[in-house]
Amino acid sequence: MLVIVTVLAVGVGSGIWIAHFASAPAAAAAGAAWGALAGLLLGYVLLHDFHHSPRPVRVRRH
Repeated sequence: MLVIVTVLAVGVGSGIWIAHFASAPAAAAAGAAWGALAGLLLGYVLLHDFHHSPRPVRVRRH
């Protein structure tokens, strides 16, 4: 959870920082939204196990 929150905060912060240099006044909100989206996607990629394979289950019969 900490990784997702950190990546999301960095994404929003970088979006605002990039939008700060844009000429449109609404660019800060759009930059923050794009940064949040990028942060969520990056958090998913960092934490998702793409090589998950089911483990065989051991069954004991008495």
